Amino acid sequence: MLYDYQNTSWELKAAPPEIALLPVGATEPHADHLPVGTVNVILDALARRVGERLSGSVYLLPTMPLGTSGLHLPQAGTVALEWRTLMDVLTDLVESLLAQGIHKVVVVDSIGGAAESAVRPRQNYIVKTAVRQLNYDHPDLDAIWVQPFTAAGRDLEAILESAGEDLHAGELVTSLMLYLAPDVVKAPGADWVPDVERDVLDVVPFRQVCPYGVWGRPSLASADKGRRAMEAAVQRTVEYIQSSFAHLAAMKRRPA
Repeated sequence: MLYDYQNTSWELKAAPPEIALLPVGATEPHADHLPVGTVNVILDALARRVGERLSGSVYLLPTMPLGTSGLHLPQAGTVALEWRTLMDVLTDLVESLLAQGIHKVVVVDSIGGAAESAVRPRQNYIVKTAVRQLNYDHPDLDAIWVQPFTAAGRDLEAILESAGEDLHAGELVTSLMLYLAPDVVKAPGADWVPDVERDVLDVVPFRQVCPYGVWGRPSLASADKGRRAMEAAVQRTVEYIQSSFAHLAAMKRRPA
């Protein structure tokens, strides 16, 4: 059973959800061919599909459209939260779920990618810290975070031609948008893969390294790659959520 904001409070009370899904996106530039809400479009579709496949009852929250997009300030269209603000917002949201009896919460933290790390989220990096602190503060809470296309990294290596070079507005997200919302995709500009390590983005703005707003090869994108990438990410995310909650239950010696 999948609930969302269209359900009534009475319906949620009659059959309380066991798991809440909270997608956290971003509003930021994606070069000249994708809308500033690209991440949110992808998360809307992905989180719903994940919720439909999870066992038990699931409460799908609306995608939070703002994250820590400081790398893209002050570019046109960027609307971002300071990291402390995002941490406070996540704390308030998860604690409101806990107060109504939902003890399992999954924060779907942006989208990730094949070349990203499951240990250190690049997008909305403070989510990991917020989830960890919430678990410390509330022993009856099982909160986890996941970046879906990071979880599907090995699958993406077989789907995408440039998986290892894809960071922003490249083959992955362009393919996903060609699959999900082709009407809003413009003709992609030039491919761009700078000759620097990704960690340079810890100290310099994205625009300084990627003047065209692209780190990757959008010219290689296709709707079919987007469909296959989406399916892989949904499947791997479901598997990750189920295995993580089972692991937490075993560690805390309580039913899964």
